[in-house]
Amino acid sequence: MKKIYSRIISFIICFLKNGLLSRDPNSSPSLRVPASPRHRFAASLHSPASLCQLIALTACILALLALFGCGYHFAGTGGQAPGDIQSIAVNVLGNQTAEIGIETIFTNAILNEFIRWKRLSVKPLNEAEAVLGGSVARIKTQTASHLTRTRTLETRVIVTLSLTLTRVDTDEVLWQNKKLSYHDEYVEAANALNTNRLRREAFRRIAEFLAERIHRDLFEEF
Repeated sequence: MKKIYSRIISFIICFLKNGLLSRDPNSSPSLRVPASPRHRFAASLHSPASLCQLIALTACILALLALFGCGYHFAGTGGQAPGDIQSIAVNVLGNQTAEIGIETIFTNAILNEFIRWKRLSVKPLNEAEAVLGGSVARIKTQTASHLTRTRTLETRVIVTLSLTLTRVDTDEVLWQNKKLSYHDEYVEAANALNTNRLRREAFRRIAEFLAERIHRDLFEEF
């Protein structure tokens, strides 16, 4: 379906670029008074080539309408939530790492993503149909680049989450991803306070990216 959509879009762009009312190559470019757009359009209807172009454009528009009518959607905007749930609660994630407070950064990012999109009502646990929970399962640190042989310039952190969406009333697992990970880099500053600040900023960027991915995957897989 996406390939069909892309081809139609490419055809329309090419069509508009070349122009519906292209001039007859055998006509003389001089000694002509420019006609109004209305007159040019009316004249083009008498040209078999232009008439065919107009029919083709109309067919493309109808095809696009059919695609949207069949439920075609852009990434992140279509699909149904698993189990057709209408509300969700987001539990505070557990922290299986040594990074203090990392669970708060990721919990807030996920919560804010669902609130921002408003596709599911975010409610307390005792009012929601399903609950999203899990933990920050792992943080891996590795050198990204060196300033000298013995001094690190950039450090890469890779965060892995383990998440499960469960229906509240039946404990049915509706969605699960135990190896959801992403990475970012931060610069090793001259002092520990600045390095820690830059490290936390990297965690926030990772959290925002993963929150977007969680929301997208939750809808597009079902």
